[in-house]
Amino acid sequence: MSANISSAPDESFPAAGFHRAMRRWLDNPETMIETARTAANSIEQDLERDFGSEAMRIYPLLSPDSLAAALVDASGRVVAASTVFAAEKAERYIDSAVVSQVLRTGQTCVAPVAIESGNGGLDPVIFAYGAAVQAASWILPPEIRDRAKRGNGHIVVLATITSLRATPLKAACETFGLTGLQTRVAMATIRCGTIKQAAAQLAISYDTARETLSEAMRRVGVDRLPALVANLASLAFGVLPEGGAPDLLQDIWGLSPRQAALAALIAEGLSRDAAARRLGVSRATAKKELDRTYDCLGVSSAAALARAVIEAQALSCITAATQSQVALEHDHAEPLRMMPRADGTRIAWSDYGPVSGKPVLVVHSSMTSRPVSRALVAALQAAGGRPIAIDRPGFGMSDPFPGMEPGWHDPFSVAARDVLSLCRKLKIASLDVVARGGAQHVLALADAAPDLIDRVVLVNPDPHTEEHGRRWGPLGAVKEAYFRNPRLVAVMVRLLSTHLTPERVARMMERSFAGSPPDLDAIHDPQIRADYYRAVRMFATGRVAGYVNEQIAMATATRPAPRPGYSRWTILIGEHDPLHDPADVHAYWQEILPRAEFVEVKAAGRLLAMTKADLVARTLTGIPAR
Repeated sequence: MSANISSAPDESFPAAGFHRAMRRWLDNPETMIETARTAANSIEQDLERDFGSEAMRIYPLLSPDSLAAALVDASGRVVAASTVFAAEKAERYIDSAVVSQVLRTGQTCVAPVAIESGNGGLDPVIFAYGAAVQAASWILPPEIRDRAKRGNGHIVVLATITSLRATPLKAACETFGLTGLQTRVAMATIRCGTIKQAAAQLAISYDTARETLSEAMRRVGVDRLPALVANLASLAFGVLPEGGAPDLLQDIWGLSPRQAALAALIAEGLSRDAAARRLGVSRATAKKELDRTYDCLGVSSAAALARAVIEAQALSCITAATQSQVALEHDHAEPLRMMPRADGTRIAWSDYGPVSGKPVLVVHSSMTSRPVSRALVAALQAAGGRPIAIDRPGFGMSDPFPGMEPGWHDPFSVAARDVLSLCRKLKIASLDVVARGGAQHVLALADAAPDLIDRVVLVNPDPHTEEHGRRWGPLGAVKEAYFRNPRLVAVMVRLLSTHLTPERVARMMERSFAGSPPDLDAIHDPQIRADYYRAVRMFATGRVAGYVNEQIAMATATRPAPRPGYSRWTILIGEHDPLHDPADVHAYWQEILPRAEFVEVKAAGRLLAMTKADLVARTLTGIPAR
């Protein structure tokens, strides 16, 4: 069975409207600041009028290793292929009749294909075919996308082979800290679909395989095998936005809406009875619908069903027109690790090593996420440190804490729980802290565990948003708007995050840092630009809850009470910070941290932690910062 899906660019996407709206902020920030002060509600009304939900699309962030793609000619012969496509010899499964159909009709076609598995059986994967000119807007490896743009009379072929490949799946298992045996059993189960078949393939007992998977599920933070499969298969592709699979399940396999919804719930880890209750159907109806779904998909277990759901979701993301490279990961990989919270949600963190170094918690700002610049990592390691970074709740790949709505909790204190959980896991009794912004979180952590923190360096710490104080430039205009109308936080970040291509981020940086010569010099360094983009790109996947929580807290909360101690804290303030007046920052934090050392760093701006990483590291080790 095959299905048609649209391959045309999304004409409803108001790119021109976006550029007009953003130009007002970028070109006339002082006017926007005045507008925010006198008519903040009108900004909200304008944005809601100009941009609906279609303008705030979210995108996946995919690993290049997950993209099995090829460009083929009218006869079905492969003209160019990605590494994955070639390695899997996927050209064997190209259907020349479908190629001819797509060339004739111009309609993209998606079809399930049974390919040979390593254990002599057949594995269902999905192939998508699209005319090259239209498919050039899909998420493709650069070598395929560039040729597709010039490929009239050619077809792009995609295949969801990642869940069968050792490299992406093994990396996903390592991210969750699975052991070698757990990794092998999990990978075999994903390929085979059942524990019994996996045990036979690995020549181990069924009981050993089952016990091993139970421990793997505990490490991943799930209690059912389908959820383990879904988590590992999803992470093998990269970062997939939530949802998106049911429609394609209906299109590809002809499932009914109820069958597709049921399959998606099973993939989430719900039992059949729990899924039936969620959908409001009887147990008997759910069983009948699942039996039909298994037959349609050619699978025999809930684990195999979960893999099919994830592959359909991935294909839906890959074939969404992005018109950019926003959806591809940067070549510089992060040492990502995941750990579950007690409630089943997860914390994302990176340990840059070495294990022998003194732990240094590197705190991200409210406008970035976990990735640490390469310069800062190298400087801290050279100074004997072991940089560790955590995505705070709702940032990057860390889940938000359930039930904590914006404006109704202190997100900085809540985030301290994750740090303490990770320290217990890693058996860390003492650590230093470098905060690139995020100072309120460091205060909350010090309050929660005063004996944990040794030395602290706060780099350009933001004050709470207050009525007084100078704000300038585009970032200042946004801050002013948030202070005057906190409801704008969610609207603005969703709007901005859907446009986070590297090129647009570079242009925004140029305008935002216009008042800071050292920052403008810095962004001409390709490594700094790339590192900055790595730190903000996760917002494009729709993971904005943390930013919304913290910005609302900054706009509505009062300043913290003075802390009498903290003499081992140093505050580094860039002379040319384009967001805040250095004198205002100094005065604000001097009142809160009267015994800390304050240093205004000459020839430095907002990007101080990147441009003067050696200074940050020396300050942390006690060498005078001046």
